Amino acid sequence: MSTTNEGFTAPPVEEKPWHAAFPSPTSKPVRVEAEELRKWIELKPKLDDRDWIVIDVRRTDFEVAFIKGAINLPAHSFYQTLPSLLPILTRYSNVVFHCQSSSGRGPRCAGWYQDALDERGIKNSEAVVLTGGIKRWVELYGEDGEATTKL
Repeated sequence: MSTTNEGFTAPPVEEKPWHAAFPSPTSKPVRVEAEELRKWIELKPKLDDRDWIVIDVRRTDFEVAFIKGAINLPAHSFYQTLPSLLPILTRYSNVVFHCQSSSGRGPRCAGWYQDALDERGIKNSEAVVLTGGIKRWVELYGEDGEATTKL
């Protein structure tokens, strides 16, 4: 709370979350466990061979480690850039989203992506959420140089 010169106490300013400016996604994307995604990496270690892609939607917390080959598309700008990202992302059958724990930003971006696919009738690509996010990934594969890049 802040006090003015006259002794009047102004009410606290209620801050809206960053995503309040955008529509809430309606889709509930499927999930993939870290162990399953690790198998995908083992089957297709070369990025050029993959029919799936990992999208890390963290912003300032993208500092410790990331899944090898992941693309960093921060959640705060994802909705606005989605129309120009669609032609790129729809090349992949599975687009795996995650954030720190995959309980907020990751599922939200995945939902926006799946909504965009559904609205356009695109069936060759699907939004997927990595259960547990990067926290779970690093817990299991943080020391695995074939699966994780540390900064």
